[in-house]
Amino acid sequence: MNPSPLVMFGLETAIIAVASALQAAAGMGMALLAAPLLALVNPALVPGPMLGAIMALSAVVAWRERAAIDNRVLGTALSGLVVGCILGAAALAALAGLDLTRVFAILILTAVLLSVSGLRVRATRPALLLGGVASGVLGTLVGVQGPPIALVLQHEAPNRLRATLCAYFTAGSLISLLALAASGVFGAAQMRLCVQLLPGVAVGIAIAALVGRRINQRHARMLVLAISALSGLALLLR
Repeated sequence: MNPSPLVMFGLETAIIAVASALQAAAGMGMALLAAPLLALVNPALVPGPMLGAIMALSAVVAWRERAAIDNRVLGTALSGLVVGCILGAAALAALAGLDLTRVFAILILTAVLLSVSGLRVRATRPALLLGGVASGVLGTLVGVQGPPIALVLQHEAPNRLRATLCAYFTAGSLISLLALAASGVFGAAQMRLCVQLLPGVAVGIAIAALVGRRINQRHARMLVLAISALSGLALLLR
């Protein structure tokens, strides 16, 4: 028996609320946690609708912490991201109509591997550009922009990292959505699904301060990566 629409809405809202709270409190986790879980619940929510939810949350956090944004880093990374978004949207349009569940799963697992790789990358201009391209491709295909660019910026001060990444995700999600719309894979139906996720974002923002006081960021990161990996495997095997 299929779950009722109300049960599905409650499940989607809970996933987005928890993921949004983690992102707002710790500066990480929303896309990696939410994307594979939402793909298991309703594949239509990824990537477009989820990118809209990420954009809404990131805009709130970026505005709140705008004084800490590194505009030099942001501009360079976004230059690469534009190229990546165009490539990702073209790939998604070319694959339209195919079952992309296993492709999504492999890309999610790739993002997890990038996050735990331990690679040490200096935030040079070429590294920022390449990180932006990889982030744009991954974000447009599966809604997960974070791992490539976070790998490049991992040694920034925590407040600067959180603020710059949220500004990056705000602009990056918008660029990805525009690229998807231009490719014909984000329209009115996806916009309605995006609006359906916004209550979860609002709940996440409301509880972020409470979550931030109670979580160990290292443990939270490992939990997010473990859940993402298990969800990715579930998508791959189902």
